[in-house]
Amino acid sequence: MAWISVKQRLPEPFTKVWVLTDSGRKVTGYVKSNGEWHLLCPQIAATKPEVIRWEGE
Repeated sequence: MAWISVKQRLPEPFTKVWVLTDSGRKVTGYVKSNGEWHLLCPQIAATKPEVIRWEGE
């Protein structure tokens, strides 16, 4: 599957996907129903990165 820009579209809410952050880190996460990203790695989430791309699992 190809990487999709968050500017093009977001994944379905609560669907776990791989995300690529602005710092180049790859981590799993999902979009909440309010459109906010939730990253599943606490260390990466603590830095409050911007999600730039996502890819389905």
